[in-house]
Amino acid sequence: MTKLKFIYLFFILLILGCETEKKNTQNNLIGKWSKIEKVEDNDYPPPPGFNRPFGIGFTEDKIELFNGFQRYDQDSVTGKRQLNYKGTFTDYKVKNDSIFILNPFNENWEFKWKIKGQLNDTLILTKNNTTFIKLQRIKEKKSNSFDQIIFSSSGCYGSCPIIDISINNKNKIYFQGEGYVKPLGFYESLIDSIKTDYIFSKFAKANIDSLKNEYAVGHTDDESITTTFVKNGQIIKTIHDYGKAGPKELIWAYVPIQNLHTEIELDSIENDEPFYPKLHYYTFVKDSKILRLEKSESFFLWTEIKDSKIVNTKFNSKYSIGFRGNYTYWGADPNEKRKHLYELDKIESDGKLFKFSFKDQKSITYDLDYDFIERNYKETDFKNKTKFD
Repeated sequence: MTKLKFIYLFFILLILGCETEKKNTQNNLIGKWSKIEKVEDNDYPPPPGFNRPFGIGFTEDKIELFNGFQRYDQDSVTGKRQLNYKGTFTDYKVKNDSIFILNPFNENWEFKWKIKGQLNDTLILTKNNTTFIKLQRIKEKKSNSFDQIIFSSSGCYGSCPIIDISINNKNKIYFQGEGYVKPLGFYESLIDSIKTDYIFSKFAKANIDSLKNEYAVGHTDDESITTTFVKNGQIIKTIHDYGKAGPKELIWAYVPIQNLHTEIELDSIENDEPFYPKLHYYTFVKDSKILRLEKSESFFLWTEIKDSKIVNTKFNSKYSIGFRGNYTYWGADPNEKRKHLYELDKIESDGKLFKFSFKDQKSITYDLDYDFIERNYKETDFKNKTKFD
């Protein structure tokens, strides 16, 4: 072998070796990773709600930020802060021991982290060699016992979004923007199954059946997130999460569903079809007892009434239906332009039929074709009234 051929062969092997090492590094990243929160024996864990749990995922060519790519920009017209959400995925590449991502806001490649170390199921990243992020590989467990999700946020003492969104496994969307969000009002949509499957998979990874019904932070003025899970038309679980105090998998599942309305086409629905007041939730009164629906449960009932048929059937009423206020949000009406078409007089129901009576307007009766109360609640869910009812 001549000296020149030897040099060529040496460089070819060197290049192939570098490419193999690069590929191995990238392959070792593939999977889901969660930050290890270090808590000393004599320290208290960080309070929930103040810090978003950090998690990332890698495929061969995409990186997923579980908290999403989002920032607040100033609206050029109103001067107010406006959320700019760019989803949870973007492109990435590995050069030597550094990870670069395609910034979804400006479409420029930028350095994100340096890989400081990796051993089996542990990954250490750094930006400046002084601050380190230690992560562990997530061993995913999926448990999907639902076919519809209803997500609601209450607003807070401030400008937290006030929304309701329902999504089912047939890709049907209902959305209400109540305040501090665009758009305001009622909407519907059909989305692609990829988005639906992604949202359902995020909640499945949270293992809903094992979660508590309530979580709460220890401070005031925060928002309440309520999420209702439905299977075959029946509520199987509702989680009330004040201040996003739930486990990290649940917090990560909130991100794509609460921002879905920014990524899809929405078709407007006329107000009061059916009637639904601002900043209030349904209640059922029977004798001296009252059933208070959570915000997400209330919106679920609205979607069921929306999809029901209008009839002229007479019935004996068992429940007087009212509305309780959204007491988590303290502020001015965030949607002053929305006005009701008619003035409501009363709502009556036997659980299956819902009759809306209006002043100076013909009443409307909706038939759910099943008893909403018997299917979803027990007698013990009815509580004694208080002065706030």
